[in-house]
Amino acid sequence: MSMRRDPMAAAAELIVLLESLCKHPRDFLSSGSNCNEQTLESLSTSLVCTVGEISTWPSASNVIPGQARNSSVTFTVDLRAIDDVGREAVVYELSNQMYKICDRRSVSCIIDRKHDANAVICDQELSSRLKSAAYSAVNKMVGQIHEEVPVLMSGAGHDAMAISHLTKVGMLFVRCRGGISHSPEEHVLEDDVWAAGLAVLAFLESH
Repeated sequence: MSMRRDPMAAAAELIVLLESLCKHPRDFLSSGSNCNEQTLESLSTSLVCTVGEISTWPSASNVIPGQARNSSVTFTVDLRAIDDVGREAVVYELSNQMYKICDRRSVSCIIDRKHDANAVICDQELSSRLKSAAYSAVNKMVGQIHEEVPVLMSGAGHDAMAISHLTKVGMLFVRCRGGISHSPEEHVLEDDVWAAGLAVLAFLESH
C-alpha cells in the first residue's frame, strides 16, 4: 500500500474537501481571494456544490483506476452561487487544493471547465408585482392572509437566464411536493396550480 498511487482515493479526498469548502467558505477564502465581507456573506448563504457523476476505467473490482495507460477517474463538480466573484474565488481555491492533493498522492490531474454562466438578478419591479399578484391570488382562494409571500433565490438555471440580456426577468414558482422537480416523482397540488394561474392573471391585469 505504501507504493500505491490511487486516483480514486485522491478524488474521494477532494470531494470531502469540496463539501467542507462549500459549507464553510470563510475557512478557506482569505482576504487575498478578492472576497470582501459582503461576498463572503453571500457565499455563506447561497453557495452550493455538487458532485453528480463519477466514472472510472477500467472499472474492475480489483484494479486501481488510473494505473494503466488510458485508465482514469473522472468526476464532475457543479458550483453555484449568487455572487460571480465569490464563485470564481471558490473555483480558484478548489483548483489549488486539487493540484496539492494530486501532487501529494503522486497522481496527475486535469481540470476541464465545461460551462460557465453568470448569476442573474431578477428585476425588482417585476418581482414586486409578482409578489403582490401571488398575495392577491391566495387571498381570493382562502381569504385574508397575514404571512409574507416568500421570495426565493433559485440555484437552477432557467430560461430567464438565457433571455436576461434581452429584457427584464422575474419568476413565479409553484411548489412541488418535497421540493422535487424535473423528475417523474414531481407532484404539485391542483390548488397550487390554480393559485399560480390566478397570480399570473393578477400580474397581467396589473400591467
